Amino acid sequence: MTLTETQVVAANPWWRGPGWEGADPHLRRLRERPVLLPAPLIDHMDVGRPAIHVLKGPRQVGKSTDLKLLARRRLQAGDRRSVVYLALDLLVGQSPADIDASVRLAKSLSGGDPGQLLLLDEVTAVPNWRVAVKALWDAGVIDRDVVVCTGSSALDMSAEGMPGRRGAGRDHLVLPQSFPNFARALSPELPPPPALSVAELFQPAGGEAIREARLHAAQLEGALRLYLRFGGLPAAVSEAVSGLAEPSDEVRNVLVDSLGRDALSRGAPEPALFALLGRALQSLGSKTNYSAMAREMDVPLGSGRRGARPRSADYRPVKDHVESLAAAYQLLVVYFWRADTDAADLSRDKKLYFADPLLHTIAHDKAPGLRDDEPALIENAVALALYRRYEPEDQRLQGFHLPVRLHVWETARREIDFVCGARRELDAVEVKYQGIVSATYAQGLQRTLPNRPVVVVSRHHLDVGATWALIPAHLFLWLVG
Repeated sequence: MTLTETQVVAANPWWRGPGWEGADPHLRRLRERPVLLPAPLIDHMDVGRPAIHVLKGPRQVGKSTDLKLLARRRLQAGDRRSVVYLALDLLVGQSPADIDASVRLAKSLSGGDPGQLLLLDEVTAVPNWRVAVKALWDAGVIDRDVVVCTGSSALDMSAEGMPGRRGAGRDHLVLPQSFPNFARALSPELPPPPALSVAELFQPAGGEAIREARLHAAQLEGALRLYLRFGGLPAAVSEAVSGLAEPSDEVRNVLVDSLGRDALSRGAPEPALFALLGRALQSLGSKTNYSAMAREMDVPLGSGRRGARPRSADYRPVKDHVESLAAAYQLLVVYFWRADTDAADLSRDKKLYFADPLLHTIAHDKAPGLRDDEPALIENAVALALYRRYEPEDQRLQGFHLPVRLHVWETARREIDFVCGARRELDAVEVKYQGIVSATYAQGLQRTLPNRPVVVVSRHHLDVGATWALIPAHLFLWLVG
């Protein structure tokens, strides 16, 4: 089954003349939002040289909207038939030949001139989509075009198998809005965040940034309470800005439906998916392992990617599905350091975090017997901020399942929630979101990592020494986000 001529023409209303923006559903929803969120990709992507770009990111983060904004940018400077948009989720489960035929049909209808902007949305709906794109490039159908492919899983969006065929193409990652962007959406008068590392907090510029942040403490503290419920997906941020106290059922259900479809495509029913997320919620902030998760889950996940029928409490399906969720930018897996090398200990316990607070909110909806654990939620937010601050871009593009610059530190006597950076340049962060935290505690942590900066993320305490500090969570997340 290929896309029909009617479907292709309907997806490209600009071919028929101006005025398409007013009716486009993605741009209409963008106009209806109470705040315009940062979208740097739109301004910075090179759409002038032949290329195959790959655009990755979690469900509902706005990738399709980004494609329409790229289309608008191109159409402002080019011919109205210079852009081709195809929604390939209409071909779910079809063959690469159907992509090939659909692209050829669209280029024929548009005139087929070289140098077009070809937007292939949700390309991973078709297994082995790379085969079609590679064949089209090799056949000279798209090798003079700018091609942008989108999808929601790093595993499925790998551009391996197309060497020498990507031109100026790059991989790009779109993530939910960070806490500082969320706070600025609520309070546009806030200054740009400083985006410091932990070590930079102890330099003169860091001291000045802390003094500046304290002037906005009340706004940041209020923003953090909302961020922990709404997260950074555009529709949820818009509801927070509109004054809602909780994300709407509509916003929650859209994400639930998307996750449910992804789970079914991996062979897991929706109840099993939320049993897994509930188990991650239960262990939030604590170390766990896949065997323990398998024993404690009530709903079997199925066979996972391996295809074998699992034994009772078999850890392998749990491992497969956690790693699939992490590859889809839904969970963040943080490992312990190995004592003998500059790498993670993949065989030991690990910590699981939600890659956006809205997913935590949804998981909590599905597990009503669990109480909110505010310190664990704060630790989750800190994990996301540190990952995004320290993890190299090329690693983030591969998914959230194997960080190389964020780990848990453990000795026989002490555990530190996060160590960030390369082993010889580690910055340490411990979350102690409670009423009283003493400077002595921070100093004790520093003795575990001599000569390295240590921050304890507190509820209210602010106390900064030469290389140790107590910093309230709302200030810390603003400073490093």
